[in-house]
Order: sequence, then C-alpha cells, then structure tokens
Amino acid sequence: MSTKWCVIGAAGIADRRTIPGILADPDNELVAVMDKVPAAAKSIGEKYDVPYFTDAEEMFRAVPADAVYIATPVFCHKEQAMLALRYGKHVLVEKPIARNEAESAEILDAFRRAGKQLGVGYMMKYHNLHQKARNFIKAGKIGQPNNIRLQFSCWYPDIEGAWRQKKALSGGGALMDLGVHCMELAEFVLDEEIVDVKAFYSTHTFSYEVEDSAVVIFKTKSGVLGHMDVNFNIPDDASVSKMEIYGTKGAIVCTGTLGQDECGTMSYLFAPQGDYEAMQNRVSAKPKKYRGAGKNIYTKQVAAFKKLLAAKKPNYKMAKRAVHIQALTDKIYQEQ
Repeated sequence: MSTKWCVIGAAGIADRRTIPGILADPDNELVAVMDKVPAAAKSIGEKYDVPYFTDAEEMFRAVPADAVYIATPVFCHKEQAMLALRYGKHVLVEKPIARNEAESAEILDAFRRAGKQLGVGYMMKYHNLHQKARNFIKAGKIGQPNNIRLQFSCWYPDIEGAWRQKKALSGGGALMDLGVHCMELAEFVLDEEIVDVKAFYSTHTFSYEVEDSAVVIFKTKSGVLGHMDVNFNIPDDASVSKMEIYGTKGAIVCTGTLGQDECGTMSYLFAPQGDYEAMQNRVSAKPKKYRGAGKNIYTKQVAAFKKLLAAKKPNYKMAKRAVHIQALTDKIYQEQ
C-alpha cells in the first residue's frame, strides 16, 4: 500500500532534495504541495503534476494524505506540525525540530499523546559511511572510543531578508543550522547522548544578528570527549567537511561526508599498541579506505520513516534525540 505525501514549504530543500527522494520509491505518492509564495506553489505543483496550494489547512481539507513533510523556516515548524496533527497526519519535519527545547518538547508531547509518528530531518545518519562508522565502533574495531571531532561549514554572507540570519525566525545561526547536525551525528555514531557542552561563538565576519562561527566542546555519557567547529564564513571550496573518531585501537576518519549527498571517503585504521614507545618513532600505517555509495540519503530517510509507519506503533527515539539536541543548543546560547 502506497504512502500518500503532501509537502508544506515545497520550494528550496523540498524541491531540490526531499521530493525527488520521496518519488524515488514507487510505493510513495506525492498528492499535493503547498508554498506561501504563489509562484513557487504553482511552479512546483505543475512540475510534479499535483494540486498546489498557498494555505496548508486548505490543502489538508482538499486532499487526503497519510504523511506530511514540512520544509519551512524553523519558526513555522511548531504551528504547522500541530496543524498537521489536528488533521491526523504523520509528520516528517526538517531539522532543527523547532527554535528551542520548549517548542520542540511541546511538539513531541502532542504527537505522543495522539499516537502519530514524528520524524525529524537529520538525514546524515543514513549516509553509508556514517552507518559503517557506527557499526565499526559498536564492533570494537577502534577499541574504546575516546575522542570525536566534527567540522562543518558553508559560505553564507549577508543576504537581505534571509530568515536564517534573524534570531527570532531561526533560533540561531551556524550552531542552529550546522551544529545541530554535528551533535546529532555524533550521538548516532557513538550510540550515546552528549551530556555536557561548552562553547564560544560570535558574528565574526558578517553583520547579521546570529553567529557566523562557533566552536563547541562536549562530553558523552561514557566520557568520550568531542569537539566541533561550524562556520558560515569559510568558502565552500576551502573547507572539507569531516568527522574523526579516535579510540584505543585505531581511528575512523570520514572526509567530505557531512552534507546532502552520499559522497566522500572513510579511512579506517586498526593500530593497537602495547607498551609505551619512548622514542615516539611513528611509522605511518596504511588505513583501509571506503567510499560513499552515491545513493540518495533523502530516499533512505523517507524509507526509514515509512518503516516506522508500517510498524503501526510509533517510535519516538529519533524525535527525542532531536529535542535533546535543542536542549544542548539552548544551554550553549544561555551560557555565553
């Protein structure tokens, strides 16, 4: 039985990535799209040959659907998720789930009480190399993990009217847009929560009110120490997104894997050591290399969401993690 999808906020990431990801599965059906900009709604509706709307409630009244994908600015997420819930829909909402922990927890609580599935668009966990890294760690292939580092950036200069550059609309800057991805991914690959965070952040290069740079250090439940740096002020070609995990018996380094495509490489080195080497004569061992599979991680994300729907018993593990990530983000913003 196919899953009928409608989309709120059909321009942008929805049109570029998620709608094609939905349609890549023949058991999905796109039944309607909505965008508040009439020209965008019309263009995308005609592109996919589905009814189009500029009002979400009108769409829900007119077109039966099972699930809703929400890809609007963050300040709209709570209101639109709650509206979809009132019409009995399951919801996959883009990350971050909301502007802060309070809004996020309210959304999750409402879906739990209604028994409807809630998913959040942290799609990087579906990258084959990130899943391989998680599996290697769980299998003990780097021994006890001790340290994780993540680096993620994009060039995002001052743009008139950009909602991400306004605190009231976005909830924050580089940390809210990129840092939440890093924290969620770290929790996924290590399979444990981050329990404490400390950070510096600033608007160093541009003139907008949210931060364009942030450096965060954190600690997980078992004591793994982590570091991440996220920036809106490094040119795209000058920065390679990276995740590094170091353990007592080796290391995993994923290069060029943080992003919207299943690309990049993963280096795995098994290098257990016995006694202390006083001379520190290091001989470079040759790591084993793996490559991104090149598949659509948005299709994988939608497939994982559909699997939860098919189970007919809501699972809120990933949504709970999304709320937890917002709690960590709140703590960072409140403490500086």
